[in-house]
Amino acid sequence: MSKTPITRDDVRGRALAGKLSSSNPQEALKVARSIQHPWYRCQALSRVAEHWGTKAQKLDLLEEALASAQMQEDINRVITVSAWPLRVMVGIAPDAVALHLDRLVELGKGEDHTLRRADGLYAVAWAVRGSPELLAVVIPSLLEALMAGCGWRIDRLIRSTVDLVDVAAPEVVDQLIAHHSEGSKKRALIALFRKSSS
Repeated sequence: MSKTPITRDDVRGRALAGKLSSSNPQEALKVARSIQHPWYRCQALSRVAEHWGTKAQKLDLLEEALASAQMQEDINRVITVSAWPLRVMVGIAPDAVALHLDRLVELGKGEDHTLRRADGLYAVAWAVRGSPELLAVVIPSLLEALMAGCGWRIDRLIRSTVDLVDVAAPEVVDQLIAHHSEGSKKRALIALFRKSSS
């Protein structure tokens, strides 16, 4: 977490910036920039960038959002909230996204907690899911984190991730499914992938 405490003003500011972003983006930008907590500021700036500005203005806002994300102390929080601006940026400047992905994947290596690492990388992978090339940058590290973890939360992430892995690294889908704990959810996942491959 950031050392900055989360306040009601941060939460309200994010909501207001989101609400104003399509009808009054200039005011939304003022609100977004006034948010103190970097997590909420990052999200609010990303919402404004979805609705306002030239390509250059959008990119500047998204870089500002990513800089806000970096102000947090916890690695998984930095990576997770970075998914917000990257999701918008992927449609504007995929090359810029690739540079940020490399940095975030490298940052993720410093997160010792496998679930937190997997969760953050999953958020980023989901943000770039429309681009197989960008997805391929994240998937190896995400797979490594998933395969190093265990438990129901890792299982849930495996179920959420398997479609993304199928796009970027189909050769390891079976290995990922095999890592899932035994039970009805694993059997359903196996059945689903057998059906889709036939």
